[in-house]
Amino acid sequence: MKKYLLVGLLLLGLSPQRAVAQGTAVLTGIQQKITWRTPADSLEQLTQALEALRAQKPNPYVSYWAAFAQYHLYFRYGQDKKRAEAALTKGIALLDDLPSKTAEHYALLSLLQGLNLEFASFLTVAFKAGTVKENAEKAVALAPNNLRAHYARGINDFYTPKQFGGGKAAAAEFLKAISLPDKPDPNPYAPSWGKADAYWYLAQAYQAEGKTDLARRYATEGLARYPQHAKLKSFVAKL
Repeated sequence: MKKYLLVGLLLLGLSPQRAVAQGTAVLTGIQQKITWRTPADSLEQLTQALEALRAQKPNPYVSYWAAFAQYHLYFRYGQDKKRAEAALTKGIALLDDLPSKTAEHYALLSLLQGLNLEFASFLTVAFKAGTVKENAEKAVALAPNNLRAHYARGINDFYTPKQFGGGKAAAAEFLKAISLPDKPDPNPYAPSWGKADAYWYLAQAYQAEGKTDLARRYATEGLARYPQHAKLKSFVAKL
């Protein structure tokens, strides 16, 4: 733990005293601070704190979590399309600006860009859709055993219309995702999210294929592992 804290201090360009007061307080337990239950105002405050840290010196972990917070804000803003699009634009920019990206960055970037297709023009949507898929593929190529890389590739296939080749690989990708470790990177600031949502999408993918028994099996298994997951609760209740 001390090793990672020292690395974090160097990356952030902060003195140990300031890092304890600023960086550690923000980054400690960061995964638990950004969940589907986190309200918008708390996410907005967190983005401000992360931006203050990032302003000290660019840091791939800080940029990742700042982008992930924007990903969540998109869903919180709901029908406020202007703010929702602004959140996606900000999240994409945070990751695009990184000179060197890991599989985690490419997976999250693909998810953000996929949501942003909602705001693409007719003339640009095909090109942008290709970029979404390309970044998901890059994530898997860089880390074949990364949960979120396969999750991103599954999401891309799940939402790609059948006439454009979608719907063929989603179930396999989500099945792979739930079989993988939550957190392959031992760094305390690395992400571990995604498996609960992968269970939900896996159940949906099987249901879309008419495989109700498999949909029930994995939705029930997912809910047993993540009993607080609202969408899995709702899915199981309707089966």
